[in-house]
Amino acid sequence: MNLDIERVLEILEEQVLQSTGRYLSKAEKAVIKGTWDGKEYRDIASDSGYSVQYLQTGVGPQLWTMLSEVIGDAVQVKKAYLKNILIKFTKKYYMELEASKLDNESLVGKTKVYGKLPKIVNFYGRQEEIGDLKKQINIFQESCITVTGVGGVGKTLLIAKVIEEILFEHPNRYDYVIWKSTNRSSSINDLLSEILMIFDVEASNKPLTTKISLLSKQFQAHRCLLVLDGFEKLVEINNYEKKLEYEDFFVGLTNEDHQSYIILTSQIPLEEITHLTTSFSFFSLQLEGLEERAALQMIHEKGLGGEKCRQLIEMYRGNPSELEAVINKIHRFFEGSVERFFEYSTTMMGPQIQAMLHVQFGQAGFLNDLQKQIMIYLARQMSKIPTPIPFSKLVDGLKEQSSLEVSISELITAIDVLERRSLIESSKKSSKQEVSYSLQPVVKKYILVDPLGLVNKEENKMATSHFM
Repeated sequence: MNLDIERVLEILEEQVLQSTGRYLSKAEKAVIKGTWDGKEYRDIASDSGYSVQYLQTGVGPQLWTMLSEVIGDAVQVKKAYLKNILIKFTKKYYMELEASKLDNESLVGKTKVYGKLPKIVNFYGRQEEIGDLKKQINIFQESCITVTGVGGVGKTLLIAKVIEEILFEHPNRYDYVIWKSTNRSSSINDLLSEILMIFDVEASNKPLTTKISLLSKQFQAHRCLLVLDGFEKLVEINNYEKKLEYEDFFVGLTNEDHQSYIILTSQIPLEEITHLTTSFSFFSLQLEGLEERAALQMIHEKGLGGEKCRQLIEMYRGNPSELEAVINKIHRFFEGSVERFFEYSTTMMGPQIQAMLHVQFGQAGFLNDLQKQIMIYLARQMSKIPTPIPFSKLVDGLKEQSSLEVSISELITAIDVLERRSLIESSKKSSKQEVSYSLQPVVKKYILVDPLGLVNKEENKMATSHFM
């Protein structure tokens, strides 16, 4: 992309006006233009008619401070790297402009976009994850990519951002971008029929294997990016036949030679969704919360400040939807004071993580009895002493709680599943120390409060279940 400094200045001044209520001065524009061209202050002074001292001491320092607040994105703007920051800022502007046009059956370059991509109003951090995902697609050409994580952690927006950047950087690379948000009333059969209709292929009455073959042929004929958002809504984990169907779907669409890609977001890892009797290659990213710098930027932009902000980020593990929910509560009930919020020693639960836990505890097949029992035990123990529970104590506690033998192999398998779903956390101070387990505060709160009665409804049944 060829960027003209005059156009860059127009975009920058618009942002400065929105943020500060004023326009850039002639002297400020002269410094920005000269810096863009790689000039020193003496050359800028010679070109503009201002004195070197005025530009260097009267204009420059205040300009860099103001630009740091307006476009710095948590980076201190300085003369030495102003151009790189302006290029990044302007590219972001154009990406957001293109993204605002993305809608069902829109066209970006030669790429047809089907489905409604989520609008990205604010996006924080995730540069490393964006880079990794783009590398898997553009360089390693990984035909199946999965992004997993708890509810509200930002899986959907991350993929939307990746799609935006790919379309902006390579508007003619793909023939189709297809965004499908799944729902609980759909099936893999229905999903395939809907996708095939985009290619004018009517297959609603054909068997699953035929639909997979037909879509595979379209993937070979056209370069496609297929996003399946919220795939866990289609999942029936304890249904063996369904797991074989999911395997047929992924193997059938990824094992052929083509330049098309499937990107999946899910609260359930792909290893649990498919039976995997046949191996196929896929890249998996387990998405965690925002890094501290990005989370602080989000909190500050939403009007909160103070030393306790870092404690807030730790409590909610940088989960952006949980942070947004608690920020709104702090403004409403605690006069915008994070310190006052912590005086009450409470934990707020946001709607997205509650919805996720409703499904995990309430929908058959998502959590088995042992997995639920592990989480309940950790919640109750940590409500007494808020420290991680060593593995040996967890084993002994579950034996005592159920009065039965607990199979170590089944317990380890259950713990692995809970860790992959980010439902429990593990810690180990050294390689020789025993691993310990804990819950993030919002998950512990959900279990103890049990808002819909889903956690404890089968507790009596679990207490008499047999572990071999």
